[in-house]
Amino acid sequence: MEINVKPIVEQFDYILSKSYLRFYRERNSLIVFLFHTLLRDKTEIRKNLIYPGTHEEITIKHFRRFIEFFLDHNYLFITPEDILNGLNKEKKYALITFDDGYYNNINALPILNEYKVPAVFFVSTNHIKYNKCFWADVLYREGVRQGKLIKEISREVHHFKKEKTKKVEKYFLKNFGKKAFQPKSDIDRPFTPSELKDFSREKYVFLGNHTREHAILTNYSTEEIRKQILGAQEDIFEITAKRPKIISYPNGSYSNRTIRISREIGMKLGISVIQKKNYLQINLMSNESMRLGRFVLHGDRDLRKQCEVIRSDISLKTLYNRLKSSINSR
Repeated sequence: MEINVKPIVEQFDYILSKSYLRFYRERNSLIVFLFHTLLRDKTEIRKNLIYPGTHEEITIKHFRRFIEFFLDHNYLFITPEDILNGLNKEKKYALITFDDGYYNNINALPILNEYKVPAVFFVSTNHIKYNKCFWADVLYREGVRQGKLIKEISREVHHFKKEKTKKVEKYFLKNFGKKAFQPKSDIDRPFTPSELKDFSREKYVFLGNHTREHAILTNYSTEEIRKQILGAQEDIFEITAKRPKIISYPNGSYSNRTIRISREIGMKLGISVIQKKNYLQINLMSNESMRLGRFVLHGDRDLRKQCEVIRSDISLKTLYNRLKSSINSR
C-alpha cells in the first residue's frame, strides 16, 4: 500500500513555520509570487482545458484572500521600477507575477484596482500574435481525451520540455492536427494584441518578457536565446509601446549565458522559480537581481497555511527546493 507522505510533511512544515513566527520576527525581504491562470471558480477548473501544472487551481476568491493576507501582515506590493529604485531594508515587500499571457488574467484587474496593488504579466508574444494554445495545454487535453492518467501526461510534458518549442509544436501538429492549437474558450486562450494593448494601459498592470515562443532557454544556442528575448521585446513594443526591463525565464530555466544575454538586451531583473525569499538589500549590479526567487500558491491546499510557510525564514520545503535547484544547476 502506497502512503502519501506529502500532506504529513506539509503539516509539519506549517507547524515549524508557525513556531518560528511566534518567537522570531521574520526578516525583511522581497517575496515574489507566481501565478499562471486566474479562473472565476472551480467549474472552470473541471473543464480540463489547461494543464494542471500550469493553473495551480487558483480562483478569484483565492487571489483576493492572498492579497488580503499579505496586506494584513504589512507587506507593500510593488512594481519592478520600485525594485530598481531601491527598496527600504526596514520594510517587507511582495511582487505579484503572472506567466504566459492567458486572457483569463483579466480577472485580476478588479482586485488590483480595488486594493491598489500592482502586478507584472509576463507574455509569450507568438501565442498572442497567432492566437494559439500553449503546447502543454494541447498535450493535456489530448491525453485526457485518450484516457491517460495525469501522472502519465506529466511525464510526457517533462520529456518535451527538453526540446525547442518549434520542434514540439511541429510534432503535435503532425499527431494532433492544426485544430489542436486552437483555443477552446476564454479559459485557455491568450490575449489578443488589441486586448493586451488595452490591458497594458491599466494603472496597476506592468508587462514583462517571457520570450517569443515560451522558449525554455537552456535548450537554445546563444543566437537563438538572443532572438527569443529580443523578439519578444520588439513584439511587446509594437503592440503596447512599452519595453519591459524584467524577464521571467520560461520553466524557470536559466544559465549564466541566459543572464548575460538578457542584460545585453536591456533586462534589469530576472525571475526564476527557485522557491526562496529575496533578502534585502538586493544587489542590482550583480546576477542576484537576475535570478530572484519566487513562490507558487495552490488552490487545492489551505491557502493561509501556505502563506504562513512562505513568510517564515525556516521552511523544510524551501530548503529542499533550494538544495534541489543547487544540485540541478551543477
